[in-house]
Amino acid sequence: MASEELPIDPALWPEPPPKEKVEEYLAELEKGPWPSHVTELKKTKYPVYIYGMGLVTGVTPWATSAAKAPGIYSGVLSRISHPWTRISPPIFEDHARVLIPSAQVFTTTLLRFLIEASRKYGWGSLQFIGGTGDVVLNVVREKLIELDVFLRRIGLDIGGSGDVMRNTVSCPGPLLCPYAIYDTLKARDFTYSCLIDWATYPQFPYKIKFKYSGCPIDCLKAQARADYVVIGTWRGAPDVDDERLKQWIEEGGDVEDLVKSCPTGAIAWDGSRLSIDGSKCVKCMECIRRAYPAVKPGKERGLTVLVGGTIKSRNGPKLAKVLIPFIPLPSPDKLEEALMTMFQVVRDRIVPKWDEEGWRRERIGDTLIRVTWNRFLSDFAKFDPDLAAKITKAKPTEPYYTYGITFFNMSEEQKGKYLEDLRKAMETWQ
Repeated sequence: MASEELPIDPALWPEPPPKEKVEEYLAELEKGPWPSHVTELKKTKYPVYIYGMGLVTGVTPWATSAAKAPGIYSGVLSRISHPWTRISPPIFEDHARVLIPSAQVFTTTLLRFLIEASRKYGWGSLQFIGGTGDVVLNVVREKLIELDVFLRRIGLDIGGSGDVMRNTVSCPGPLLCPYAIYDTLKARDFTYSCLIDWATYPQFPYKIKFKYSGCPIDCLKAQARADYVVIGTWRGAPDVDDERLKQWIEEGGDVEDLVKSCPTGAIAWDGSRLSIDGSKCVKCMECIRRAYPAVKPGKERGLTVLVGGTIKSRNGPKLAKVLIPFIPLPSPDKLEEALMTMFQVVRDRIVPKWDEEGWRRERIGDTLIRVTWNRFLSDFAKFDPDLAAKITKAKPTEPYYTYGITFFNMSEEQKGKYLEDLRKAMETWQ
């Protein structure tokens, strides 16, 4: 318990508040007709009094600590009651990040196991769902190994903190959304089955994040928040069901407004039939959102893989760039095969090279900027030079903001060249 843990002079530390003042603050939070988190915390082993000290002083009562357990290299975060609290002996607060099922969907059996684990090995408190998408489980330090064994027996694991693969997130996909082009939940589970050592053992310059969005709407905002992004897409035009479109119009659907909503003018209506020009379609999903199920994603479906998106990093916020424009997905049972195409590039080429050349606390998007996109494609992704040149020359290479220039701002000549380059690039990935 060293005084250096708080980066200010110990003389500036707050004085421990009187017990009566702490109890007054806590009692105030238990008033009212609504459920009180303080009342609920008192039912557990959580040190509520320390929480009250922080409320009174306006200063965190916790300092950083470390909990070491053989075989557990990631996923355990530790704190200790800060010296200013004058609590002796100090109180340790350790919590484990539990890697949970896709889309945060729990069976009642699994929930009962987690409750049992919390009561046997921790403080009886669980956090659903943390900022990382995990379950945070408070644990008694001496019981860390026992907790780890228990979780592995029920098919879960501890991980996702430090310089590792953080919690991999998917949208609910086919579980809740009719627009889902592929099974995002299965994709996330498959990622862990292939890369579990990335989540549990620190080995990289900085963290890695995967996110899976089922369609181009990208509800996860994955393009701005993940190092590696997989988005469901399709080739050509959306699929139009004439009978359902007729029904949609009879029920009040405004077909003229639907035509006007297309940002590239790809939709035409001749008074009896709706047609969509696939060469102009940029997969914005606006027509699908307005007229589903009369208008659906196209039948030739696949995956687009992007790289380098971040909110916080050395070079600031950035949107991901298109790495693989299209991986065909001829049927749902071919998903794992399609994902392996991505893993062969990411796992076997990009990440090892990033591990070799990446600076400390540098995300892959920052490395990409530093080494240049052309070199990233040739030396990191190890694409064929001709393909790398084609992808680099297209501005942008896909209807996403990959170069700060959108498809909509391009001239008709540029759009035509872009679409032709994109078509050729897609053929290479057949």
